[in-house]
Amino acid sequence: MLKKRASLSDLSFRELKIYYSENGYHIENGSFETNFNLKNKNNEYNLLAELLSDRNNIPLIFVKFQGKDKASISERSNYGYGCLLTSYIKIKNRLQAENICISDTTVRPRKDIYLFNYDCVNEAILNALVHNDWTITEPQISMFDDRLEILSHGGLPNGMTEKQFFDGISKPRNTTLMRIFLNMGLAEHTGHGIPTIIKEYGKDIFEIESNYIKCVIPFNKDVVNKVENKNVGKNVGKNVGKNVGKKIDLNKTEIKIIDLLIENPNYTYEELAENIGVTKRTIERAFKTLQEKKLIERIGSNRKGSWIILK
Repeated sequence: MLKKRASLSDLSFRELKIYYSENGYHIENGSFETNFNLKNKNNEYNLLAELLSDRNNIPLIFVKFQGKDKASISERSNYGYGCLLTSYIKIKNRLQAENICISDTTVRPRKDIYLFNYDCVNEAILNALVHNDWTITEPQISMFDDRLEILSHGGLPNGMTEKQFFDGISKPRNTTLMRIFLNMGLAEHTGHGIPTIIKEYGKDIFEIESNYIKCVIPFNKDVVNKVENKNVGKNVGKNVGKNVGKKIDLNKTEIKIIDLLIENPNYTYEELAENIGVTKRTIERAFKTLQEKKLIERIGSNRKGSWIILK
C-alpha cells in the first residue's frame, strides 16, 4: 500500500484531519503527509493516501441478495469513494439498522433477541478493512436471507498461522492504517476480536484460503422465522431509511435525507432539495428535526464539515 501509486494525483484529507481534531489531536499541515506515510519514495501519493482521501476511486459495496444464494440481487449500496473512516461509519450504521430485534415478553425481564451479534459483526468488518490487501481489491459485504458474509483479500499476513489467527495474535498487514483506527478509538490492539467472534459462533464460520478470508455470520433462526411469519418479505433486513423511519416516526423527506446522506455525507441543503424535490426551507426544517432526535451529527465546521448518521 505504501509503495503502490494512487490512481489519483490530486488528493485532499479534510475529513481525516477533522477526525483527528475532533479526537483531540493537533495536526501539523507541514508534516501531515510524512507522518501518515501518504507518499511513496517517488513523492507520489500512495494507495494508503487514496484510501484516506476525501474523494477516491475505491468502492466499498454492500449487497443484499434475495434468498440464500447469489442468483438475485435485491439491493446494492456503495459506501466507498471517500475516506475509509467515513465509509466504515456508514457500513456500521447500515448494519445496525439491518439488525432486526424481536422481544420475548413471556419472560421477565423482557428478552430481546437480535438477528446477529452486532459486536461480532463489527469486529469482522474492522478486521476486513484493516487487514485487507487493498492492492488486490476492496473487501466485500454480502447479506443473504440466512447469513452475512464478510470477505477480505490476501489471506493471512505473511508468517501468521491459523492457530495464531484463532488465538487472537495481532499482526497487522497495514500498520499505518491500523494505527489510524486505533487513534480514532475504532479498533483496539488487544487481539480480542477473533476470539470474541469464535466464542459466539465457533471457528467453522471462517474460511481461510491463501488469497482470501471469508467470515460467515449465521442469522438467529428464531428472528428469521419470526420475520418470515409476519410476511415482512424474503429479505430479513429492511433498508436503512425504512427501518429507522418505522422506529422513530420520520416523514418521507427525513427518510430520504438519511438515505442520501449515507450515499454522500457532503450533500448541501440545495443539492438535497433538488434531489428530493422540495424547498431548501423544508430541508432545513428536516435537518433540525433529525438533529433533535439525535439521528445525525455534524462533524467539523458548517463550511468544511460533513454529516454522520448516528442511528
